[in-house]
Amino acid sequence: MKITLRLRAVSGAIGLILLLFSLTFILPILVAVWYSENIVTTIVSYLVPMIITANTGLILWLIGNEVAMKEKKIFLTIGLGWIVMMAFPVAMIMPMGTQMFYVIAGCILTIILIVIFIILRFFERSRSLDLRDREAFVTVGVGWIIIAFLGSLPYVFSGTLGYVDAFFETMSGFATCGSTVLTVSNGADYLDVYSHSIMFWRALTQWLGGMGIIVLSVVVLARVMGGGGAKLFRAEAAGHRVTRLKPRIRETASILWKIYLLFTVVQIILLAVAGMTVYDAVCHSFTSLSTGGFSTRSMSVEAYHNPIIETIIIAFMIIGSWSYVMHYHVLTGKKEGYIHDPETRLHMFILGIGSLLVVLSLIMNNVYSVADAIRYGIFNTVSCGTTTGFSSANFDLWPVPAKIVLVLLMFVGGCVGSTAGGIKIVRTLILLKMGKREIQKVVRPRAVMPVTLGGKTLSEDVVRNVSSFFLLYLVTFVVATILLSFTGLDAVTSSTAVATTMGTVGPGMGDVGPACTFAFVSPLGKILLSMCMWIGRLELFTCLILFLPGAYKS
Repeated sequence: MKITLRLRAVSGAIGLILLLFSLTFILPILVAVWYSENIVTTIVSYLVPMIITANTGLILWLIGNEVAMKEKKIFLTIGLGWIVMMAFPVAMIMPMGTQMFYVIAGCILTIILIVIFIILRFFERSRSLDLRDREAFVTVGVGWIIIAFLGSLPYVFSGTLGYVDAFFETMSGFATCGSTVLTVSNGADYLDVYSHSIMFWRALTQWLGGMGIIVLSVVVLARVMGGGGAKLFRAEAAGHRVTRLKPRIRETASILWKIYLLFTVVQIILLAVAGMTVYDAVCHSFTSLSTGGFSTRSMSVEAYHNPIIETIIIAFMIIGSWSYVMHYHVLTGKKEGYIHDPETRLHMFILGIGSLLVVLSLIMNNVYSVADAIRYGIFNTVSCGTTTGFSSANFDLWPVPAKIVLVLLMFVGGCVGSTAGGIKIVRTLILLKMGKREIQKVVRPRAVMPVTLGGKTLSEDVVRNVSSFFLLYLVTFVVATILLSFTGLDAVTSSTAVATTMGTVGPGMGDVGPACTFAFVSPLGKILLSMCMWIGRLELFTCLILFLPGAYKS
């Protein structure tokens, strides 16, 4: 069997995505200028990564372009580009004059590559990206790793974090996990140690990762991607079927991003009115709606001591964890509202019962007064149940029953088609219905009992898909926990660290509780947990396909 995966097609697709991604570095540059941060540090921290990302994207796109590869001059330009890109990390630790030389050289190279890109696109306007299903999966899986690596460069070049820590923090951001390696001394806050721009970039990675960088690429680069965009869209949500709101997948992706942007703006306004600074309101809106959980404060939401802010964040954590298809139906006045959707109803029920159990546990063990038990219990239960990861109290010190409920919620997660992680409510619901069917078949073995959801019969393919996902999720959890325990972590820390990263929640229990960070974890442990975030965000199938030989052969 020969390899039939078209690497050029994958290279071209990843190149286009990186080209769009490079533009996101402009935003932290604007924040740095607004807060009058050091201009040289700003250039090194954001402009250099922007140049590297843009050049890498353009080079990969040119490699995937047959016309470009036939032209010797373009081929030599690509070779020169790779040499400059490989030298950039070394140049950043050289004297200032050398750094500026490479920045100027990188800008010139970027301009040359952009001109070549525009010329080739002008002569190939009718040609769009042609991807097969397997190539779409490889593009998304590998693309996320590359984006996490390039997105970590601001942390590295600014001197904020080392390479492994930066990759962990960035993957946590794009996967909307919320686990962090940032540390501050007692009494200090993040903004006392880290710049406004780097904390903004940290929040922005979660906002971009919430709805999905690939989905954004499908919206912006629709004409270039063509039919390949639809396959990329499906590959980023490989664990479930993509619901089309419009005939074209680009229109569907555009609607989802518009709703996402609308909710973000509304939350920014509400948080600012409630007492947050505009900067904090923007960052927390980015990380609430994306169910990410990064905060500009080292004590997370607890630092504000404001029940109104907590209530607003609770509302938008729930909104972020519900299907954006349902949001669309509600906003457009269609009959299919939240209450008519079985998945949304079950999620509301789970959050309600979970909150009740946690509050009762806190009251019965005299941890807080009744009012405080309700306040802290509901906030942290919703935070775990939506896989956001904000904390308004150190729940690792809570009674065992409360902690068990929170850990279980980390596994269950939010709704399909939301920004939340975890196994997802609809899969849990289907598993419960499957269990009920098997019990009934014990009594009536010959009866035909299809699994239904929302009045519709599910095919056996869907049922089998859910069973396979659940089994693979548990196997991955067990294997990752065992591997992590070899790095010296205890059982509670290892298991909850894997659970919280696979579920893209953020804090765990034990040494990785809400009052702690992942900074003490060994480099190998951080890489393993970064892969758990990657697997959890792309919902297993897209990632595991990369390790199957059949994905690359006919």
